[in-house]
Parts: sequence; structure tokens; C-alpha cells
Amino acid sequence: MREWHLLGLNTLELIHVDNDYSDVFKSLPPELQLGPQIHTYYLGMKPGKSLFVYPEHLKLLYDRFTTANPKGVVMLRDDEEYNYAPPGLIEEEVLKLDEEGKIFVDLFISDAPDGHPYARKYLPEVFEPQMLAKMEADPWLDTDLLRKVREEGIVPGRPGWSRRWSPEWRAYCDRLAAGESQK
Repeated sequence: MREWHLLGLNTLELIHVDNDYSDVFKSLPPELQLGPQIHTYYLGMKPGKSLFVYPEHLKLLYDRFTTANPKGVVMLRDDEEYNYAPPGLIEEEVLKLDEEGKIFVDLFISDAPDGHPYARKYLPEVFEPQMLAKMEADPWLDTDLLRKVREEGIVPGRPGWSRRWSPEWRAYCDRLAAGESQK
């Protein structure tokens, strides 16, 4: 499985946007991909969930990330970020900077156990207690629920379309929120 990221060419930070086997996801704009996930367990919420962010927060994130990177933002997969290492460094220096968290930091994965400190600078409003509680209560943002209904065939796959944004997934979550049957 490939991991797709956005890389900021100024900050050399990464945003994980999707996992997929095919290159078709590279052609999708980031706002139509799964997007990053927040792990509320690491924010002190018990038992905690893995959550997507709302579309308006995704737009804010990508806009702010683009603003922080005037040289540009590129979509890449797996370890392609090493092609964008600062010039003049040898491979060992690049790897050391990466291990120290000085370059190629994934905003939503690196140091998630510390409460997502890298993501907070781009989306401080998401980390407010009231917003986190709202997000945890919304089935539409629950990554584990999406995986479960995908495996059960409730939300069909479509080539070139992330299930997260499918009308079937949204309708299923709306029925859950209204207290209707899960099937």
C-alpha cells in the first residue's frame, strides 16, 4: 500500500492525505482524499478515536499549509520526500535530520502521542475541547467505523473516489446520527 503525502517545499513538513494501491489518488485534489487523522486518545480522551477532520478544517489546513510554503506544495508517495532534501547534504545528514524531527515531519503522525503538537499550529481550533467532543460524537469522522462498513460492503468503493466522501457513507452516518438502523 502506498502512502500519499503533501510536502511543503519551505517547511519540509508532510501531511498524510491517503493510502492506496493505485496512482489514481495522486490525480485527486487533496480535499477529495481521506485527509489526515487525529487520534483523540493522545489528547486525553478515553477510550479515544481516530477521526478525520471536517471539510472546512481540511480547507483551512491546506490553505494555511500552502501559505506557509510559498515555494509550493507537492504530492508524493512513500519515501519520495528524500528527493526534496536540502541541497548539499549527504544521505547520512538527511537521515539524521529526519530522525531528529527537523525535516519531513508528518504533522498528524509524528509525535501524535504528545498530542499532535505539529498539527496544532495549523489547526488550533480543532484542538479546542468542545470541537474535539463534537468531532468524537460525529460518526462521519470516525475512521474505524468507515473501515468497518467498507469491509462489510455497506459503503461501496468507486475507482478514483475516496469512500470518505461518498454519498453512501454520508447517508449511512446521517441515519446513525438520527438513531435509525445501521443497515
